[in-house]
Amino acid sequence: MDFAEKAYRKFDKLLKSVILFGSTAKGTNTAESDIDIILIVDDAMIKFDEALVLWYREELGKIIQSSPYKKELHINTIRLTTWWNDLLKGDPVVLNVIRYGEPIIDFGGFFDPLKILLEDGKIKPTPESMYTMLNRVPMHIVKSKLAEMSAIEGCYWAMVESAQSLLMAINITPPSPEHIPVMLREHFVDKNLLKNYYVNNFKDVYDLHRQIIHGEIKDIDGKIIDEMQSKAEDFFKTCVGIINSIIK
Repeated sequence: MDFAEKAYRKFDKLLKSVILFGSTAKGTNTAESDIDIILIVDDAMIKFDEALVLWYREELGKIIQSSPYKKELHINTIRLTTWWNDLLKGDPVVLNVIRYGEPIIDFGGFFDPLKILLEDGKIKPTPESMYTMLNRVPMHIVKSKLAEMSAIEGCYWAMVESAQSLLMAINITPPSPEHIPVMLREHFVDKNLLKNYYVNNFKDVYDLHRQIIHGEIKDIDGKIIDEMQSKAEDFFKTCVGIINSIIK
């Protein structure tokens, strides 16, 4: 591979291995698949200081930019000491790289022997790696819940800015969110320009968002997220329709 040769010529003994990973190595890639490559660099024999790291990143960026491949290259650099420590712990990520990865360049000469040792059952996960993974699970759950909360926040602002734009269309200075329902009823619902149904939907999303930011709700069912997203999209389309009828 042209990229591997360029990288090896540039980094010389700093670069121990260039490993093809992901769907390309497994033979399951499609026309849309990117190319995943892992570079293992020697920080055991060569001291990595700030200047070296900066130089490495700049030169690697130049090589990637000059790539002749139509597919995007996803390059991950791993330090040899980190790789080795994770291997000793039986880290699943490292084991999968060894199991499915294909060395393009292996100056260190260790990748294929490790693959054979893994196939022979000589390299196994450790209790330490198991507990390390288990300890990461709560954070994954927290991130998942934060993503749920973020989805509601997106719905909230979609409806707020749709409503404010609607009020601006009739030359009214957009109010703060808590005053929007009253103003929508006064200027649109009471004049039969907007159904009260949409104001109630706005209030539903507004109230839910307030409960979230005040910590009253810490977990949301996926069906509720879908419902609020549907209300936000419907509200936006309705506001756009009214605005178009006003300004045409």
